[in-house]
Amino acid sequence: MAKTPEGIIQAYGMAELKKRGCLVRKIGYEGRRGCPDHLVLVPVRTVMKTTRGDIIDVPPCILFIEYKATEDTQPEEHQLREHERIRQHGGDVRVIGSKAQVNHLVRELFPCE
Repeated sequence: MAKTPEGIIQAYGMAELKKRGCLVRKIGYEGRRGCPDHLVLVPVRTVMKTTRGDIIDVPPCILFIEYKATEDTQPEEHQLREHERIRQHGGDVRVIGSKAQVNHLVRELFPCE
């Protein structure tokens, strides 16, 4: 079964995040549009602070990911409104449109790999 370009990026993102211990869930709203594609719960990560060589733990975080077929594909208006609502309440929403952007997110979340 052939996947859509968005589906390929979504599967790649889910696999890369799960490999690093993240809990990834496909989500949707009942009776409402604009829900991001995935909810990601990122565990505590141990990173090395480069200035003094200290080892520190980065607290867990929660983020939402909206996947798109390409980096140039923009979310629809209703999605943008929902992303803004989530951000206004402290949520972290990312729009990902390529495997390179998935890799960038992974490096941001897990800098010591």
